[in-house]
Amino acid sequence: MKKMISLVVMMVVYTSTHAQSYTGTADYKKMSRQAIFNEVPFADKVTEAAIKDSLEKLGYKPKESKGFMVYKGVNLASLAKEPLDIYIAVERKSRKEKEVSVITMLLSRGEDNFITQGADAGIIDNARSFLNGFTNYIDRYYLEQQISEMEETRIAHEKKTAGLASDAEDLQKKKKKIEKDIEDNIKEQADHKDAAEKHLQNMEALKSKRKN
Repeated sequence: MKKMISLVVMMVVYTSTHAQSYTGTADYKKMSRQAIFNEVPFADKVTEAAIKDSLEKLGYKPKESKGFMVYKGVNLASLAKEPLDIYIAVERKSRKEKEVSVITMLLSRGEDNFITQGADAGIIDNARSFLNGFTNYIDRYYLEQQISEMEETRIAHEKKTAGLASDAEDLQKKKKKIEKDIEDNIKEQADHKDAAEKHLQNMEALKSKRKN
């Protein structure tokens, strides 16, 4: 998904260790819209999953539209006193920077009534702060995902260990049975050998009684 993003018209400077959000424009439905951007040091899939997780916890699920995740009627006091439609897209920054993604956010009061810098400067400022806060959320989300994956891997190894231990018990039982079968086989061989020798002796004895 590629969107035509215009020259950034304003950069917001903060004294934070993380990249801060900035405003510009992005195309949606072939029209240039006021947008807020933020670069975060995470892969696009991780970033998108974290955003979905964050808003889902608030009770909102997205619908896809023109490369954006669209959240309708979102009530967030940190953004505005009124419900807004939030449009969010996440892209990898570049082929070389695979672990950096760019978040693009548009805001609307419904349909094509998109928020603009001039008329809604306060909401735009709130939106920048909102996106700035996402870096820490994504960081926590990614950490929890890693912990969860490690836990799943640990449990999988424990299950595999238990399974192998159970297999070992079965193999030991089979080994004992095979060893018993071998012993029985050797004994049976000896019994048949003894029987064959006795029959041979008896047969020779009978042969000696033949009349010439």
